[in-house]
Amino acid sequence: MSAFGTDIFEPASITQVALDLYTTDYRVSGTVSTRFTRVADILNQVTLTHIPLVHATISEYDNPTGTLAAEHVHVAVAEVLFCVASTDGGARPEMRVAKRPIKAEIAVPPFRLTGNVHVTQGSRPVDGLLNAADQFMAMTDATVACARYPELAREASALAVQRRRAHVLLVADDERPDDLLAEVLDERTASDWLVSREPRSEG
Repeated sequence: MSAFGTDIFEPASITQVALDLYTTDYRVSGTVSTRFTRVADILNQVTLTHIPLVHATISEYDNPTGTLAAEHVHVAVAEVLFCVASTDGGARPEMRVAKRPIKAEIAVPPFRLTGNVHVTQGSRPVDGLLNAADQFMAMTDATVACARYPELAREASALAVQRRRAHVLLVADDERPDDLLAEVLDERTASDWLVSREPRSEG
């Protein structure tokens, strides 16, 4: 039994994957035992409230010099804003679903993520982003920016962002680059929708 539930697979299918988990205040880096290779699958298949990491390092954004090392640490899944993994491997064949990439910008304060998210073929971009069942969605070719903590900026070939903590700003549909959000909503509503989700500066 693990954080991923009862393992019905052979022990050899379990691998060690290094993760960087970001919350609103902490970055926790460590290794997790998993049978999955895609970062979104790793997070979505956790069945416990906390994900266990070993050989962990905990960094507080407000005190970057106060890094703490721990052999074992448990991170609340609900508090994870996004996660970057050391692997960006493909899904197992039985988990593959035909999807297409669309450009998106996602605000998960204090972070801003820019890259490609992937929606099911035939679905509207806004439906694919907001109405999917998975708690975490994948973003590829991602750029992480943080105005409050510029030193946390990075790039990642793939990351997983928690859907309910995200403000999704749809930029364009890669297959139809002229099909912007205004094609889904009327132009005025689409403009107001985007502007209203811009992070507000604190007074």
